[in-house]
Amino acid sequence: MNMRPLSLAALTMLDVPPPEQVRIAALTGYSHVGLRLLPATPDDPDYDMLGDTLTVRETLAALRDTGIRVSDVEIVRLTPDFTLEALRPFLETAARLEARQVLVAGNDDNLNRSADNLARLAQAGEAYGLTMNLEPMPWTQMRTLADAQALINASGQNNVGILVDAIHFWRAGESLATLATLAPHQLNYMQLCDAPAQTPTDPQELIYQARCARKVPGEGGLDLLGLMAALPSTLPVSLEVPLSGIQGAMPAKQRAQLLFNAAQSFL
Repeated sequence: MNMRPLSLAALTMLDVPPPEQVRIAALTGYSHVGLRLLPATPDDPDYDMLGDTLTVRETLAALRDTGIRVSDVEIVRLTPDFTLEALRPFLETAARLEARQVLVAGNDDNLNRSADNLARLAQAGEAYGLTMNLEPMPWTQMRTLADAQALINASGQNNVGILVDAIHFWRAGESLATLATLAPHQLNYMQLCDAPAQTPTDPQELIYQARCARKVPGEGGLDLLGLMAALPSTLPVSLEVPLSGIQGAMPAKQRAQLLFNAAQSFL
């Protein structure tokens, strides 16, 4: 019996508003969704998901109607100009949606400054019932699990998780043995997808694949079975699979169902 909660990630459904994403998740078998409250890039759609907006109210209604729950919200970036006060609406909205996990990216090469900001963020999150999760990405200043661990250690916080994303994990040259260095309380959820086995040498192609052109689990060359076996058997899974080409042109509900069905082999 599958013991892993399965979430439909925001990046997978970025072309549909959050209320529709929630309803699609319910129709296709998911128990949770991940919602993007803050756009990750200037090119991303902004669905007005901060504060008491119409979209937030419609999302709450969809969650109530379907029984779907919010697994995580995104995206917070630790940048040189990070300010906690600017994030108050994000934290308040996340709590209103009853989220528990927050995705955090490391975009500052100053370890001490980034650690201080992470400490303030983690402490503030506790008041809202939110846990911060650092996601290493190979084109950022926080590339690896070891980088994330070093940042947590420097912050002095013991309430920060590390998010393992299948494509970033393998693209950064990690090994399964490194997962054993993580404490169980640091693993709150993981992101599942597939990708070509060959790591792009062009940084822009690396980013493009991650943001726009991943593969359905089982249709790429990543060692997903090995990765899933090395992670806790009950760890929640977020399906983060932005598709391109013919598959990416499928209606959102059809894409969600395709990914849900494919994921079952890895749960």
